[in-house]
Amino acid sequence: MKIPIYNQRSEAVGGIFIAELSVLGEDTQSVNKLGTHRDDFYNFFVLTKGKVIMKCDMIDVKISAPGIIVVKPFQIHSPKFVSPDSSGYYISVAPFLVPDNCASVFENMKIANQVNKLDKLQKKDIMETVLLLHRAFQNTTSNKTAIVNGLFSALVYRFVNIYSEANQSASELKNQSTLIYSNFKKLISGSTFLETPSYFAAKLNITTSHLNYCVNISTGKSVTYWLQNAMILEAQRLLYYTENDVKEIAFTLGFEDHTYFSRLFKKITGETPLTFRLKFRE
Repeated sequence: MKIPIYNQRSEAVGGIFIAELSVLGEDTQSVNKLGTHRDDFYNFFVLTKGKVIMKCDMIDVKISAPGIIVVKPFQIHSPKFVSPDSSGYYISVAPFLVPDNCASVFENMKIANQVNKLDKLQKKDIMETVLLLHRAFQNTTSNKTAIVNGLFSALVYRFVNIYSEANQSASELKNQSTLIYSNFKKLISGSTFLETPSYFAAKLNITTSHLNYCVNISTGKSVTYWLQNAMILEAQRLLYYTENDVKEIAFTLGFEDHTYFSRLFKKITGETPLTFRLKFRE
């Protein structure tokens, strides 16, 4: 049996979706209707009341209000328990909208650290931003996508500050595979994601097969996957934030043949660059 992978809801605005959640008066068993699954986007939950237990990559993650939890793209997760009085907000975000410095914080977190309790001041700051984002998402107004995007940018940096403060004192001894994967990710940039795996292995003074082994053990994905992922994220950002045509974007990314870039983009994402751009434009 395959674990299903869900795409973001069609109601998303420019790659961002937010909804108010409450199970008050509902059958709490209905929270399990999605079952065990993966999402190809980030999930952020802000719990304002109640308690929740979520199974994330085989680990039970407990959160009690007020608190936040982030579920990273492609993590296997499912709700295990939601108290009848639970309420809060759910935010889903396309990965290309999460800045690299924020994504690196989330990607390097242990599962147990993906949950954070909020103190009084943190709750105030988070909720002020969440409520503004929720209101902008629901309203029909000019420049809605830009407003929603700007408010999410403020919110994601608030999340990062909270996670960073909570984990800065916890020094974790990383095993070799995790350390090599971490160092590999640091080497990926806009000028290196078209390099071969052997290029990165040489930089790390290890063999290509050992690099692939360490990356696979740490993430379940290959070196090639992460290089393509970095390229696609940058391509999506250029398609989203600029008016450059596909040919210009392909050359900016280092592709000599823009038709090859378009074919690769469609092979990986399932849609052409222009389809992607139109989907996220008002």
